[in-house]
Amino acid sequence: MEVQLARPIAFAALPNTTLQIAPFSMGEHRPFDLPVTVLTLPNRQLLAYAESAQRGHLDRESVSTSLILTAYHQMQADALSQTASVAMINRLRKGTL
Repeated sequence: MEVQLARPIAFAALPNTTLQIAPFSMGEHRPFDLPVTVLTLPNRQLLAYAESAQRGHLDRESVSTSLILTAYHQMQADALSQTASVAMINRLRKGTL
């Protein structure tokens, strides 16, 4: 497990990335139950891709993608900061979490 936990720490150290953990304590405030990817195309159009065990769904409708992006930004605001996220991973690595 050490190798798996070292990877996000290395990712957080990259200059062009941000690592934030949305802990389980967010409970019902988590906006997504499935993995969601939001893509911005060169023409600034937004696409949202959600995936379940049964299928994947690509959404191109601006109303739908705007709602997903708003939910993502809310989750980002409620998630731990990068410093707190790295500290949480380090506590888990040391077995103190």
